[in-house]
Amino acid sequence: MQRGNVILTVVVFASCAAASFAQQSATQSSTTKPASKPNTEQMRLTTKSEHARELFGQAIVLNGNYRLDECLKSLRTAVGEDATFAAGWSLLAYFATDAHEAADALAHAQSLAGKISPSEMLFVRWVSALKHNDQIAAISNLNDLTKQESGDKYVLYLAGRWFVDQRDQPKALPLFEKVLVLDPQFTPVLNRLGYAYAAMGDMARAEGLMQRYVTAMPADPNPEDSYGDILFKAGRYREARSHFELALKKDPGFGPSQHELGDVFAMLGNQDAAREAYHKSALVAANPRRSLEYRSSIALSYVRDNLYGFADREYSALVAEAKAQNYTDLEAGFHEAMALYQPDDLVAMKHLYAAETALRGDEDLATVTRDEHMALIRRWRGVRSLHAGNPAMADVCIRVLEQKYESTENEFIGDQLHALRGALFFEQKKFTEAIPELERASDDAFSLELLARAKREAGDASGADIVLRQLLAIHASTMDAVLVVEPVRQKSAGAASASAAR
Repeated sequence: MQRGNVILTVVVFASCAAASFAQQSATQSSTTKPASKPNTEQMRLTTKSEHARELFGQAIVLNGNYRLDECLKSLRTAVGEDATFAAGWSLLAYFATDAHEAADALAHAQSLAGKISPSEMLFVRWVSALKHNDQIAAISNLNDLTKQESGDKYVLYLAGRWFVDQRDQPKALPLFEKVLVLDPQFTPVLNRLGYAYAAMGDMARAEGLMQRYVTAMPADPNPEDSYGDILFKAGRYREARSHFELALKKDPGFGPSQHELGDVFAMLGNQDAAREAYHKSALVAANPRRSLEYRSSIALSYVRDNLYGFADREYSALVAEAKAQNYTDLEAGFHEAMALYQPDDLVAMKHLYAAETALRGDEDLATVTRDEHMALIRRWRGVRSLHAGNPAMADVCIRVLEQKYESTENEFIGDQLHALRGALFFEQKKFTEAIPELERASDDAFSLELLARAKREAGDASGADIVLRQLLAIHASTMDAVLVVEPVRQKSAGAASASAAR
C-alpha cells in the first residue's frame, strides 16, 4: 500500500512458488464465467518495487490459508526490497505475532504516512487505530476504506476477516460475498466465510464452502483442517477426525491438524492419546511461539483430569519459556489460565498479579493486546474477590472496566465488564439485575452457566433450560469448556441416564 514516489496499482499476487497457489490460479481461470464484469479495480499502492507489490497480495493469501510464517516472510521481503512501502509495513504490523516486530513495523508505516495515496493512508490509520485499541477510529477508517476500494478483494477480505474477529458476522458476510463476486475462487474467503456461517449455525452453507475450499486447493492440508474444525465445533468429533487425518496425509508436518487431532482424543475421553498428539504437534510447530501454544494443551489436559499439580508444573514451564523468549502475551495468558482453575483464591490472585506485571513490563506490546488481557485480569480479580468475601475490590474492578470500555468501545472489554457485573449482582442475590448483564457477556461459558442459575432463581425455568442448551452446544477444548461445559454435560448425561432407568 505505500511507498516511494511512484504510485502503482496492486495486482493479483502472481508467481507464487507454492503449488497450491498455482493450483488456485488454474482453477480460477477454468471456472470463472464471463458474466457481466464487476469493478475489480484494486487499491493503488505506493511502492518502487513491482515484486513488493506482488508480495503484498501473496502475503494476504498465505495468511488466509494459514501459511502464517510464509506470510510474514513475504512481507519482510517486501519491505526489505522497498523500505518506503508503508502498506507493507502496516500489513506486517497487523499480522506479526512478535510484539516488538509489530511495534517497529507500525512505527515505520506511520513515519511514511505523508508520502502515500489516500486509501493507503486509511489503511495505515486503520491498523494503527486497532493496535491502539481505538475501536471507533478503526471502524470509521475501515468503512471509508471499503467504500473507496469496493473493487479490491484484498481490502474487502481483510475488512470481513476483522469483523468476524469482532464477532460481527452481519457486517462480514456482505464483504465476503462481494469478494466471491470479484473472484469466486479466492480461497481465504472460502475459508473464513465457512467459519462465519458455522458460527451462525448454518452448517449446510458452511460445509458447502469448505467443500469448495478443498476442491480449490486439493493438495493443501489447511482446507481439510478447516473443514474438520467446523465439524469439531459442531460436536461431530469422529467426522472431524477424518478430516484432520486427511490433512496430515497431505502434510505430515502440518501442526494445526496434529494439534486438533489431540483435541478430538481429549473430547472423546482419551487424555493419554491427546497428550501424545499435542506433544507431536509441538515438535512439528512452525515456530517456537506456536510450539508453546500447542504445549499448553498438555497442561489443559491435566486440568481436565483434575491433576492440578501436573497442570501447574506444565504451565510454570511454559511461563518461564515464554518469558525467556519475550512472548509477553503468552506469559500473561499462561498465568491467567492457571488462575482460572486454582481452588485457592489467594493463589489465583497471585497468578493474576504475575500476568499484570508481565504486561506492564513490555512497552512494545500493542495497546489493544494489553487492554484486553488487563480486562480479563480485572474481571477474574473481581470474581475471586467476591468469592473471598471482598466485594469492595470487585467494585473497583468494575469501575476501571467501565472507564476503559467507555474510552475504547472494545466489545471484548465490554464482555468482561458485563460478566463481572452479572457475577456481583448474582452474589448479592439480585437475580433480575444479573440476568441482562450476563446476557450481554457474549457466549462466555462461565457467564452462560451463571445466567442459567440466575434465570432459575428468578423463576424462569424454561429460560434456564434454553441457556443450558446453548451452553451444551459449545464444543471446544478450552479452559472455560473444561471447567464449565464438560461438567455440565456430564451432569446432564447422568441425569438423563437416571431418568431412563426409572
